[in-house]
Amino acid sequence: MKNQTVKQLVEGAALAAVFAVLFLITTFVPILGSITFWVLPIPFILIVVRNGIGSGFVMWGVSTVLGLIIAGFPSLIASFPFGVGGLTAGYLYAKRKSALAVLIGSGITYVITMLILFIGSIVLIGENPIDMSITMLNQSISQAESITEALGQDTKQFDQLFEQIEVIRYLVPTVLVILGVMMALISQLISIPVLKRVGGFQPPVFKPIREWAFPKSFLWYYLVVTILMMVGLEEGSAAYVASINVYSVLNALIFVQGLAVIYFYSHKKGWPIAVPILLTFLGFALTSLVVIIGIIDLGFELRRRMKS
Repeated sequence: MKNQTVKQLVEGAALAAVFAVLFLITTFVPILGSITFWVLPIPFILIVVRNGIGSGFVMWGVSTVLGLIIAGFPSLIASFPFGVGGLTAGYLYAKRKSALAVLIGSGITYVITMLILFIGSIVLIGENPIDMSITMLNQSISQAESITEALGQDTKQFDQLFEQIEVIRYLVPTVLVILGVMMALISQLISIPVLKRVGGFQPPVFKPIREWAFPKSFLWYYLVVTILMMVGLEEGSAAYVASINVYSVLNALIFVQGLAVIYFYSHKKGWPIAVPILLTFLGFALTSLVVIIGIIDLGFELRRRMKS
C-alpha cells in the first residue's frame, strides 16, 4: 500500500512537471506553442485514468503552484481551464463513458471555466475584453480605410467590415461554446493514443465521421431561427442576441452534418482518405454549400438514398 502511494506521488509530480514544461513552451515558443496548447490537458487525463480523481486534484494543486512560481498569476489562465477540463475527461474515461459523453462533459467544463475567466477578467481590469478587442479592430480597419482612400480606391467594403465586427460582441456565447467543444475534441483525440501507449487503457472512440448525424428537429430549430433573423429583430435586444447565437451554433452543427455526407460519399466511392480531408478544407471556404448539403441530409436523408 505504501509503495503504491509513493508510486502515485511520483507519477503525479512527474506529470505536473510535464504540464509545467508544456505550459512554458505554449507561452514562450509561438509556433511550437500552438501545438502544445492542445496537449495541456493530457497530463491531467492520464493521472486520473491511472490513479483516480483524488490524485488528479493533488496534481492540479501542484501544477498551479508550479505555474505561479514559474510564470506568475497568468499561469492560472492555463492551469484552471485545462486542469478542470482534463480532470473531467479523465474521470469520465475512468467511468467507462462513451466518447460522446466524454466530449460533452469536458466541453461543458471548458465553456464554464472560460466563462468564469471571462467574467473574472472584466472584474479585474474593469473593462470588457471583447469591447477592447473590437476597439482595436476598428482602429486597424480605420487606418486601412484611410490608406485606401488616400490611394483613391473605393472604401465601401470597409462599411461592411465595421458592421460585421459589431456583430462579434453579440456572439460571445457562441465563441465560448465552439472553442470549448474544439478544445475538448482535439485534446480527446490526442489523448486516445497516449492512453493506449502510456496509460495502459483502451479509451472509447468516436464513430467514423461519415456516420455522424444530428436529430431532424435541428432542422426545424434552424428554420425558426432563420425566419426570426429575416424578420429583423432589434439589434442588441435579448431576442436578437439569443437568435444570432442559436443560429450560429446550429449553422456549425449542420455544417458538420454536411461534412459527414461528404465523408460518406467518399467512403462509398472508395476514395483515399486524403480526398475527404482536402474537401474538408475546401468546405471551410464554401461553408454555405456544405450547410446546404447538411440541410438536405437532415430533411431528406440524403445518405440513406445514396445507399440505395
